[in-house]
Amino acid sequence: MPRNQSTAAQRARAAQRETGAKYTAALRQATTAEVSPTVFSLRELLAECTTLPEWTGDHPEVDAEWAPRMFDSVLLAGPVPYTAVLLLTGELAAMTLSAEMTMESRDGFHEVVVACGGRRFQLALTQDDWVVELCLVPGCRSYPVATAVIPYCENQHLAERSGAELAKMAWAWGYHRRQEFENTPAAAHTGDQGNALVTAAVAQGAFSKVAAELADGCYGDPDLVNEIYLNDSEAMAVRHAIEREHLLLRERARSAAAHIRKLVGGLCVCGATLHLAPWADVPARYCSSSCASSAATVQGSR
Repeated sequence: MPRNQSTAAQRARAAQRETGAKYTAALRQATTAEVSPTVFSLRELLAECTTLPEWTGDHPEVDAEWAPRMFDSVLLAGPVPYTAVLLLTGELAAMTLSAEMTMESRDGFHEVVVACGGRRFQLALTQDDWVVELCLVPGCRSYPVATAVIPYCENQHLAERSGAELAKMAWAWGYHRRQEFENTPAAAHTGDQGNALVTAAVAQGAFSKVAAELADGCYGDPDLVNEIYLNDSEAMAVRHAIEREHLLLRERARSAAAHIRKLVGGLCVCGATLHLAPWADVPARYCSSSCASSAATVQGSR
């Protein structure tokens, strides 16, 4: 056996001898981690990547001509592509090399999921250059609405955040858009990501605050437009953009509320008809703030 064959491969060979199992099946099992979180630093992972020799085993999922160049990582419980770790390091460039990291899971030779600095990443083990960010909730396989800025998936976990969390993300996303449209501020808009935040806010009864934070982040304080944009025509254009954005966000809120009410049959848990506008700041599935408070109390006591 080559000196740099993986420890996972060694375990697979041992299992093959003991049980008669096929080598590739044993190798998949040996590298499918039941992970007890081990904390290590980004520096330690990078040191492995830059110092360990190339793994010479047979990739059980990919033909040899397509298999990525890999090293046998102790920290990630088996062979990992060199390039994937370097790409991950690039994604975490804003972090220090001492940033703490954990391996959340490993699925044989298919993927590894790691967490670092309040972010989660999927590293593909079947090719060199596939590293994608995942929703921040452990175990979720969906992508975030906007990496780092809105780190939750749109279909489920964003709507579970509190109104305060959504407002914080809303301002951060708006400011991100302001920087993106720095040279044409009146053309800025909050886009699909802003719509996702509004939809989540409607579910939480936090539309007014989230919409205000989106617009303030995107264009600046509306009371200071003339001070921020010294050119009169540009200031006027930005004012129109703010008005347009608020109208679009309200329309999105109406649509989101209608969708939620359709899902719950149009009735509150108390039997009353759902009718409040989203800017009443009551979760769309309740008929009043008292109903929403009562439901929260019941849930909290469980």
